[in-house]
Amino acid sequence: MSNQTPQGPSLALLFVMMLSSQMALTIFLPAVVNMSESLNTSLTTIQLVIPAYLCAFAIMQLVAGPLSDAFGRRPIILCGVGLFTLASIACGISNNIEQLLLSRFFQAMGACTTIVVGRAIVRDGSDGKTAARTLSYLAMALAVGPAIAPFFGGYLVSWFDWRATFISTALLGACALITAIPRFNETLTTDMRRKLDFSGMFRNYLILTRNRLFLGYSLSIAFLTGTFQTFIVAAPIVMIDQMGVSPELFGLYVMTVPGTFIIASFISARLSSVLPMDYTIAIGCSAAVIGGFLQFGFSVTGNSTPISILISVIISNFGTGLAFANCYAQALSMVQPAIAGAASALTGFFHMGWAFLVSLAIANLENITTIHLGISQSATALASAFAFIGLVWIIRSRPRSIV
Repeated sequence: MSNQTPQGPSLALLFVMMLSSQMALTIFLPAVVNMSESLNTSLTTIQLVIPAYLCAFAIMQLVAGPLSDAFGRRPIILCGVGLFTLASIACGISNNIEQLLLSRFFQAMGACTTIVVGRAIVRDGSDGKTAARTLSYLAMALAVGPAIAPFFGGYLVSWFDWRATFISTALLGACALITAIPRFNETLTTDMRRKLDFSGMFRNYLILTRNRLFLGYSLSIAFLTGTFQTFIVAAPIVMIDQMGVSPELFGLYVMTVPGTFIIASFISARLSSVLPMDYTIAIGCSAAVIGGFLQFGFSVTGNSTPISILISVIISNFGTGLAFANCYAQALSMVQPAIAGAASALTGFFHMGWAFLVSLAIANLENITTIHLGISQSATALASAFAFIGLVWIIRSRPRSIV
């Protein structure tokens, strides 16, 4: 067995790869009205490009890791970036909604490999505090990407049209790929690779679903992040089409929401030395519920404005930021180290899977209004609170079990 892991790609290169994949999720949001007119389809149909992306992302969460364990990190992540780049181009040249949805599906498949395999690369080359510090830097790409993308997307739509938003992500992917090919060394030596065993992989997933503590924390993550997904699906139609917000201003509005998540994550890290993780999760879930109720209250009383919508989702997203890392850490602490990788993948699947279901439900509504936004945001926030309350009851009523 090799005594030393080969030097992997630079942190900056991994950051750009992850950033590109996350920007692709939201960069087109200011362009939904333009896309609807160009492709001669309804606004609600256009919104299906979000669940198409999330569906593929959720599926790839389960398989990208095992593929890289069997065939190595380099070929899987390079193929993923290549697929992302080609699919982004296909999105940009689509002539109808069917082509766009199919292209978005493949775009997400490629994007997901950068997240899953990127984390594995960090684990290959470092451990302990070094790995945690590196992953914290890379995690910023997951929050920064969706935050800044609509801001740039708004200007791209104003200067060009909706196709420019997808071509820009293709350019980012191409730059990352061209840079990576000569510089990306394999970090998983041949003797460390595992045989591809899908039956064993899904057997581990089945074991995990029987662990109620793991399941509860994982579902809390999924439901909490669902509050943001309701916003990114409904807000473009409500704010741009119905309230007359310009694409540029909308992009600026959206940028503040994930920015709040980043701030809350820093606060959560500080609180970790003062409060038990479950206390911080409780505070986060409470904030998410308050934001959801505010959104619902504004909508049913007819007092919704762009600012009220923004404030409500910022409060919910702040709560998500407080609870997210703590829920994730608690979920992984409930399982044996031997299946920690499977646990991480399944948690990601729940996260993206719920985002897919929420976005699909909203996108299929005939006429999206502020009331739909209020109901969906408050409902998914309440679901996170109920999942956590159930966990508290389980923890108090019986000893903690690790599978």
